[in-house]
Amino acid sequence: MLLSLEHSRIPMTYFRHFVAAALAVTAVVGLQRLTTGQAGPGEARAPRVAVLAELFTSEGCSSCPAADDLLRRLIADQPIDGVEVIAISEHVDYWNRLGWRDPFSSPRFTERQTEYATTIASPNGVYTPQLVVDGRIGVVGSDLSEVRRALIDAASGERATVMISATPPAALATTVRVSVSTLPPVAREGTTRVMIAIVEDNLVTDVTRGENARRRLRHDAVVRALHTIGSLDAGESAGEFSKKIELDRDWSARHLRVVAFLQNERTHRIVGVASAKLG
Repeated sequence: MLLSLEHSRIPMTYFRHFVAAALAVTAVVGLQRLTTGQAGPGEARAPRVAVLAELFTSEGCSSCPAADDLLRRLIADQPIDGVEVIAISEHVDYWNRLGWRDPFSSPRFTERQTEYATTIASPNGVYTPQLVVDGRIGVVGSDLSEVRRALIDAASGERATVMISATPPAALATTVRVSVSTLPPVAREGTTRVMIAIVEDNLVTDVTRGENARRRLRHDAVVRALHTIGSLDAGESAGEFSKKIELDRDWSARHLRVVAFLQNERTHRIVGVASAKLG
């Protein structure tokens, strides 16, 4: 179900529930059609452009599992020629009051989604499941055709070079290093934040209440921690950044990855992204 932050709008979302359900069927049946053309025998594949896809989701939303599954397939299959999909899943907390408290939810992610609402035109307002691509394109996260279109469109923009590494987890901590170069002119107006997300794959929840009661839900790329580790001021095009990140003992170290991305503070546009396994 698409749930607005404004409680008075919740009844209007039931129509969107049926739309999202139809989109979910389309996503399951049609994911193989995401490719933009396979290279033939002896032909070189085009270099892939890394694009950040942020899914705002919730275990309390019956329309969200289809979007979660689509995101997992995008990560695993990388089905769009020329595009490297780097995805993160941010679980919002505004569904928690309706029967099920999402264990991965945080008000930080609700706040981040609300910030996007100020720069992304969306007739649905703030809702789940919403996929934000490149920090500037918002689509329903289970709408296969719109997700495909957004990813291809984002890959056509100018990109900074982002290099990332992380030390192996030790004593519940890792040190992340990010190198940025060739920041494009479009990002040099104002401050560009250098951000990192620690994400965890292979998460499973048996939901006992709410709209997804009696369902087992699977998630990849769930954001466990989100940090700003530095910034580039107007006119700067390169920099080196590092930060020691504390890890929770409940996280599975072998399933953790780190994602680094560059985001304009004013427009929220993302102009570079990279990911790496811890260690």
